[in-house]
Amino acid sequence: MAILKPTSETGSSPKTGTGRRSFIWKTGAAMSAVVASTVAGFSKSGADRSTELQDQIGRLTSRLASLEDANAIRSLHQAYESRLTEGAYEEVVGMFADAAEVVYNGGLFAGRAGIRRLFCNYFASRQAGKKIEPAPGFEPDPAEQRDIVEVAADRRTATGRFPYSMQAGEPMTANSSLVDMARLQGGGIVKWWEGGIYEASYVKVGDSWKISRLEYRAASKADYR
Repeated sequence: MAILKPTSETGSSPKTGTGRRSFIWKTGAAMSAVVASTVAGFSKSGADRSTELQDQIGRLTSRLASLEDANAIRSLHQAYESRLTEGAYEEVVGMFADAAEVVYNGGLFAGRAGIRRLFCNYFASRQAGKKIEPAPGFEPDPAEQRDIVEVAADRRTATGRFPYSMQAGEPMTANSSLVDMARLQGGGIVKWWEGGIYEASYVKVGDSWKISRLEYRAASKADYR
């Protein structure tokens, strides 16, 4: 009687299982690679979005800080005009940086001593600097009435442009009995109205803004009366 021997199919089962396991392993590895790549892509995209958001926040913060600086400079200018009108000249001098300079009526007044001489001597004795309304017929162009403040990117310096309208004066130089009498009565000063533009530069000293340069650019004058 013939004896049947196991065929090669019996021995091929392990090979088939091994191939299937190999296929599953390769498929799983490929899927893992795709998932890892996708996760990395999402992670990178999230990081980019976070960086972009931080940049936007930084720009907005810087913009807000610059606006606060501009408002502080406008407040400084308003205080400057108010102190001039009140005749508080020492306070006016304190609004300038140590190495500041002022250009007024063709003269240059530099440093703390020069600025004090301008305001405490020149302005005080000549009754100048008081803010008044424009003289009739000399009203400035509305386009020139806007104040402009520009703060530098480093927020340490700035420039400003402001319209002004003020009383100015100059002692009478003629020698006569009438002039002498006017002087005795506290007069003897020729007064006029002056309007124009302040051109100013500012510097931050510590956390406070100071005027570093101020120029009066007169555009028109009229007799004070």
